[in-house]
Amino acid sequence: MVRIRRADVNDVEQLLDCERSVWESLRGVLPDEFLEGELRRYGSAEARERTRRFLESPSSIVLVAEEEGRIVGFAEGSVAAGVSRLGVIGVREEYRRRGIGLRPLEEFVKESKRRGAHKVYLWTPAALKPAIKLYVKAGFVPEGFLRKHFHGMDMIIYSKLLE
Repeated sequence: MVRIRRADVNDVEQLLDCERSVWESLRGVLPDEFLEGELRRYGSAEARERTRRFLESPSSIVLVAEEEGRIVGFAEGSVAAGVSRLGVIGVREEYRRRGIGLRPLEEFVKESKRRGAHKVYLWTPAALKPAIKLYVKAGFVPEGFLRKHFHGMDMIIYSKLLE
């Protein structure tokens, strides 16, 4: 049974491992230079410290999906000035297509609202079709399009107004 909970500083190693696994699984979908840049951020003492600081920041929201003590997914972002930004969300490849990703996303939206946000937004590469389906299922709508943006990728901005 998967449980969604807030991450804490004791989760740093597992969280970084899960994030690394998610980025690795996107080889062949996203540009190699983009993925290499993301993957370089993991594994160092600096990455662990940066993650620790992010977890401790009052504006951060970091949720994990955990099954049998293993972090299998996550959603992380921050809230500022009444707007919440979902920075990254992912599920380990072997746990996908089980509805796990929707749960931390929905909890992220709820936590954003509890913290006073009136809107949640995110950017996603247009190539990530399963992620886009997830966002639409959760009630997000396209708000903007960035053609040939990061590393030449088309990006879509999705948002959800919170009532």
